[in-house]
Amino acid sequence: MSLLCVGVKKGKLDGPQEKFNTYVTLKVQNVKSTTIAVRGSQPCWEQDFMFEINRLDLGLTVEVWNKGLIWDTMVGTVWIPLHSIRQSNEEGPGQWLTLDSNVIMAENEICGTKDPTFHRLLLDTRFELPLDIPEEEARYWAKKLEQLNAMRDQDYAYQEEQEQSLHAPSTQCCNWSLWGDQQSKFLSCTSANDLCNCVYCPHLSVTTVQFFSEIITA
Repeated sequence: MSLLCVGVKKGKLDGPQEKFNTYVTLKVQNVKSTTIAVRGSQPCWEQDFMFEINRLDLGLTVEVWNKGLIWDTMVGTVWIPLHSIRQSNEEGPGQWLTLDSNVIMAENEICGTKDPTFHRLLLDTRFELPLDIPEEEARYWAKKLEQLNAMRDQDYAYQEEQEQSLHAPSTQCCNWSLWGDQQSKFLSCTSANDLCNCVYCPHLSVTTVQFFSEIITA
């Protein structure tokens, strides 16, 4: 389980001041949070939100809406992959993001956005680091986990090639979406043997097994 912190700071909207009375919505893992509405073409919300995340293969959907007398209209949206969000216990200055006008769908889920607008949003996103270990050590493990995710993708590609060549239905014995739940087990391993028992899977590639061994012996 990871704690996602999102700071909705301010916006720069293209249009006259009197045109806008906007608010921001954040959507992730079927949870939705909304800021207050602020008038003007340069709204300043300065609101912070927190979300408990257990799947890093999803994304954060951010939408800016303009309030109307009858219905609200969307000014723009942006989709942020969770695996691309930095890890830190300190709030940052944020990043200016260009809002798009349309979303990209894949299997009934948002996987991106397209058609940029002239509207921008200043957003600060970060994952809180665990408090029970020093920050330097937490950053070290965060880097290792990023490398693991890259190797995981290689494993998936290798499995798909093998399954296609055998014309067999896809199978998977590793539930990588539960990696966050197994992180504590992983960090508690003190030997290569413990690590193998913790994360053993017959479909893991040799490179991934070597990676686990390097972590334990580091």
